[in-house]
Amino acid sequence: MKQARFYTKIVGGEDLTKYNNQIVEIVEYKKGKDVYNDRYTIKFKDGKIAKNIMSCELDFDYWYE
Repeated sequence: MKQARFYTKIVGGEDLTKYNNQIVEIVEYKKGKDVYNDRYTIKFKDGKIAKNIMSCELDFDYWYE
């Protein structure tokens, strides 16, 4: 199971900023034409699923606190 730290400043559509700094599970990865077009489906601790998350909103190199 791959995990990452989630952080977004984007408040378009559904506001996911309440999940900022949460460690999320990567459910699905879709390769784009470059790193800026890759998209992820993620699962938050409360079970909510979010699709089309950009790679800039995920930190795969994080420290557990």
